[in-house]
Amino acid sequence: MPTMKKILIEPNSGKKYLVKDLAEDYHTSFGIIKSKDLKGKKSKIRSSTGKEFLLLDASFPDLWEQFQRGPQIMLQKDIGLVIAKTGINKNSEVVDAGGGSGSLCLSLANICKKVTVYEIHPEHHKVVQKNIALTGMSNITLKQDDIYQGIKEKELDLITLDLPEPWQVNKHAEKALKDGGYLIIYLPNLTQMQKFLASAKGTSFKVLETVELLERKWAINEQIMRPEFEMLGHTGFMAFCRKM
Repeated sequence: MPTMKKILIEPNSGKKYLVKDLAEDYHTSFGIIKSKDLKGKKSKIRSSTGKEFLLLDASFPDLWEQFQRGPQIMLQKDIGLVIAKTGINKNSEVVDAGGGSGSLCLSLANICKKVTVYEIHPEHHKVVQKNIALTGMSNITLKQDDIYQGIKEKELDLITLDLPEPWQVNKHAEKALKDGGYLIIYLPNLTQMQKFLASAKGTSFKVLETVELLERKWAINEQIMRPEFEMLGHTGFMAFCRKM
């Protein structure tokens, strides 16, 4: 992934600073980092106050944390399942509709050959555009088009839909996906999901499974081993379908 951005990490607190312009000194609450040090080859550098930082090339997860937020984003736990279940890779071509803040489409573009995003909402379109610019990715195309009216791309490996009425895309998705390609539906409530699943009957889509993924972190040290009090529970329901 092309990026000239760096990430500064303060080891004790773990606090991160995204450095977008290496040509200028960078100001932190722990002092100033000189431009010459940012452009250097050392991974450990010091600020003007003597504070040590770890200097790294910004990875995709580092940039993901910096994305501008607009509508509700698809979280990493759900994105990871989409990637694992579909097996998309560097040769895959994908369409994502309902781009939102770009969390899913940019995560897919990080590993795929080409991603096309349909986002009709003007404000959401601007947010996705800014986050694409942040990553510097060139293999992602953003359209301000209505996917309910059709999909121009063909022979796709994957289509992901984060839309209120995904059943309106069924006939377009059938034409756009290659045989064996995947259709992933992401919805916030079961009533919508039930309607989509009913609409899939009589199509070329085989519904493989409907999933809700929950995430619970644990606090582990010498004194205690217990789950965290707050659990990342419901974020959305996902239907995994394949064109047969």
